[in-house]
Amino acid sequence: MLSKVPADATYLTTNLSEFEREAIVNVPQRDGCPVSEISRLRLEEAFLILLEFFGKENTQHRRVLIPHFSHFPISYNGTEQTANETLKIVAAQMEVPFDRIILGYYDDGVREVSTGSPFGGRIFLQSEKDDQNAAGLYWGRTEDDKYEIWLNRGNLTEPEGLVATLAHEIAHIKLLGENRIAVNNEPLTDLTTIFFGLGIFNANEAFQTFRNFDSHGWRSKGYLSQTQWGYALALFANLRGEESPQWIDHLMPNVKGDFLKSQKFILNNRDIMFQNTNL
Repeated sequence: MLSKVPADATYLTTNLSEFEREAIVNVPQRDGCPVSEISRLRLEEAFLILLEFFGKENTQHRRVLIPHFSHFPISYNGTEQTANETLKIVAAQMEVPFDRIILGYYDDGVREVSTGSPFGGRIFLQSEKDDQNAAGLYWGRTEDDKYEIWLNRGNLTEPEGLVATLAHEIAHIKLLGENRIAVNNEPLTDLTTIFFGLGIFNANEAFQTFRNFDSHGWRSKGYLSQTQWGYALALFANLRGEESPQWIDHLMPNVKGDFLKSQKFILNNRDIMFQNTNL
């Protein structure tokens, strides 16, 4: 399986020949499908890879967490204590022992920090203002065999973003830390959160509008587009036999719309699903 995991961390790919790949790229987007044809094939192959890693039955029966006090009974007040309480829940959901995770913090605008990590004593960082994906960092295993992740303190005031960031960093543990892949792949890491019932949080972070007293606009986090999240979540619901899962009511309207389009496409095109994969 390791040989089938894409080595390029910037996008998902398949093991198709260049001739086959060019043919797929030139295929127009299928009617009713919110993602391009090559994106659809990449997502489906990644889905099968992760299904092989984490098991069909486990994925079908795993609880899906939602942004509600019943699943996160925490009084969020922007402190590190609430981050640690959130980490306990996310780690348990993703089946990583909480006591094996070291959680550190850094601030926006910090360019260089000192660390005892095995990756070196002085680390240069991009601030979140410069890099939309710098909400968290995974540094691997420490000398005492624990997993080290860092969290941008900007997450502390955004509970749902906090959950999404912790889920993504722990997904690195599931893939790299537990030796399921040898080379980092960020999109595959994002998709792993879906398999552990946390995809709602990461999907909602893919595209958000904001408005305050002096500005407005949009922002995104993660390595997948909102349409790719919609399609991947629809694949997840289809695997679980969920026609109208209640958890979709917690998706942002734009992601939910892409989910519904994707779900309809999948139901109407079962004959082409998971074709042109090499698994």
